[in-house]
Amino acid sequence: MKLIFAILLIFLAGCASSPKTVILNPSYSSGALVNIQAPVQLSVSDNRIGNFTIRVLNQEPALYLPDANVPTVVGNAFKQALQVNGATVSTLANNQLVLHINEFSSLITESLSKHHSIAKAQFKVTVTKGNRSFEKSYSAKSELNGPLRHDQAKIESQLNDLTEMLITRIVSDQELIHFLQGS
Repeated sequence: MKLIFAILLIFLAGCASSPKTVILNPSYSSGALVNIQAPVQLSVSDNRIGNFTIRVLNQEPALYLPDANVPTVVGNAFKQALQVNGATVSTLANNQLVLHINEFSSLITESLSKHHSIAKAQFKVTVTKGNRSFEKSYSAKSELNGPLRHDQAKIESQLNDLTEMLITRIVSDQELIHFLQGS
């Protein structure tokens, strides 16, 4: 009886393995594209409906939980982009800029011979300057195909690249720059 109990306990412990973690590390590498020359107070709001970053359909475990805090890593890359492009990020600034993360995920379908990944990101920027406000949404999509099963590092790289693409689009947006500079 003890032997059966021990075997059952080992079996159940093996089934209760934790989901894989996702390691995200987006960085801004596009260099100075514009000269924002405005002080901003930056915050990031995570408004995603689901908390998964990578989901593999028809597979267990289906959910991958992020290793790093998505708002923190995206916020750090955005702060870096703002500073490289001439903005001064300060908690005392009049321009209150909020980056809303509305969607940030990769959905993967796999078969025996191939995989397909669709990564989507949707960010919204809101800026408040006194009684004036500015709001604009930005979205991007990336697809990745490959043989056999997916490589998690490639999916993480896909998400990092997608983040950089959207951040580059945001910091070079002329409407946003004009609003921040008071024009």
